[in-house]
Amino acid sequence: MPFFDDQMRNTLRIYGMAGVYLLMGAGALVTAYDIASFLANADPVSPFAVRSGTTYLLLIEAILPIIAFLFMFAGYQIQASLVHRTVVGTWSLPFSLLLVCLIGFLWLVYYPIPRHSHHIDKFSALALVMLLWSGWYALSPTSLQQFLDGRPYHLLKVAFLNIVIFLCIGETAMRLADPLLGRSGLFGGKHTPADLRPHAEVTGSIKRSNSQGFRDKERTFEKPDTHTRVLAIGDSFTWGAGVTYDQAFVTLLERRLQAELPRVELINQGVPGWEPPQELHLLRHHGIHFQPDLVVLNFFVGNDIIRRRGAERDRPLVVAGQSYYVHENGNWVHDNLGPERWFLYHNLNYLFRVGMLTLRPDLQAKSRRHQYSPLNRPRQEYLQELDERTDIYLREYPPAVESNWNKTWATLQEMKDFLLEQKVRLLIVLIPDQIQLDGDLRKEFLEEVRSAPFRYDFEKPQTLLMEWCTENRVSCLNLLPAFNEHPEPSSLYLKNDLHWSTDGHALAAEVMFPVVKNQLLDLMPQTSLRQQLASRRFPGQKTDNLVNLSFALDRPTR
Repeated sequence: MPFFDDQMRNTLRIYGMAGVYLLMGAGALVTAYDIASFLANADPVSPFAVRSGTTYLLLIEAILPIIAFLFMFAGYQIQASLVHRTVVGTWSLPFSLLLVCLIGFLWLVYYPIPRHSHHIDKFSALALVMLLWSGWYALSPTSLQQFLDGRPYHLLKVAFLNIVIFLCIGETAMRLADPLLGRSGLFGGKHTPADLRPHAEVTGSIKRSNSQGFRDKERTFEKPDTHTRVLAIGDSFTWGAGVTYDQAFVTLLERRLQAELPRVELINQGVPGWEPPQELHLLRHHGIHFQPDLVVLNFFVGNDIIRRRGAERDRPLVVAGQSYYVHENGNWVHDNLGPERWFLYHNLNYLFRVGMLTLRPDLQAKSRRHQYSPLNRPRQEYLQELDERTDIYLREYPPAVESNWNKTWATLQEMKDFLLEQKVRLLIVLIPDQIQLDGDLRKEFLEEVRSAPFRYDFEKPQTLLMEWCTENRVSCLNLLPAFNEHPEPSSLYLKNDLHWSTDGHALAAEVMFPVVKNQLLDLMPQTSLRQQLASRRFPGQKTDNLVNLSFALDRPTR
């Protein structure tokens, strides 16, 4: 007599599924309690100050107790009801275990601890699926079984099993082939290291992004000995959101420099949505290969310190020679086994993006990163966005903001040390937020949030950053004074948008030109040309917006 006969297997199936249902019900209760605790003690700088994230959480909070009840009721009915027990007895044990493992895996991957707003929608969808299944089985097991016996479910089951097999084999193959792809495969050479779209359509005279996907002319790693290079890194300001390529301050600055220093190149490696940690990774793994003499970090105080986009928890993942920033949320399953860690996912996604651009040129215009247009949104929504990033201007910082400052100092120090090792000079340009210089907007914002002006110091971020640059002997240019002197500050920014208008880009290029020019003159060899240009230097800038512009790379640091 075999050890596991049909009766024994059926008993194990029934009690096993009852245990699984009870366990899933208990998990739903624990999750509901955790979310309730989070909502009751939400930190003011949490990304769930955004109402959409809170709405999703409230939806999940309402669904989870129902799911818990239905799963526990179903687990009880498996043992107490002949109908429920009979239905479970017809299920395939291996396939049932596979489904349970998949649900458990997805639950752990998208479990919102800590919460990430772009995961809440996925978690909500998973919760709704579980609600449907548990309710169907608990309340009408016979009709559920009729569905499971039908042809549509059979086809879904076959498709599901094929997808699982494909994912397992494909991921294994991609990981084994990754070194080869990184060295000489489809993903090597000049393809983008920043998850941008090569040769995508952009507005302006260059027509398309370059072969690395940046909104810039085609550049080569090789630099002639007679040329001087500046590398501009930053986010959507550097990229030129809201204006054309020809109106962006990086383009304007390069043209002004080349009018006096023809052998100067200014390479634009701005990436929309990126922050200093990502820009440091880009500099280390890609930008430094252009052999820059000067690196300009364009630092937007509005969100490069309070990182609501989550870059402080992002981790670079190099797949087939491409760098992808994959976020972390402190959940081990998510951070190590989630789909965004799969090599197969990144390779297929890259092939799809680049392949579709080749096969369907009309799709290039739909690229979000390369066809940015100003957001046509109501004033109230823009004021809400300001509320999400104004903690950086408080006179007394909450702990979360202090923590973000510490991460900022660490990132800037890493960038400084890396460039010092490469004997490359660093210039940090501080990009002001509109609320810092538009008095009417500031007054409107304070009235909207019902807060007193004395709680804020709207120049505090620049003050702290300038002090850090002085102490660490890093060149720094603060654009805020020049922007404050403009007769119409509101005209420097797009309507109800944090980005610069054409006037803002033009002013930034004008202020940066003499500073960058003098930096380059300091780096040039002592030739007659240098001496001729040096005699035409612009007057020194005001001490409140410029520090450490001429220190030598070989000077000791404190």
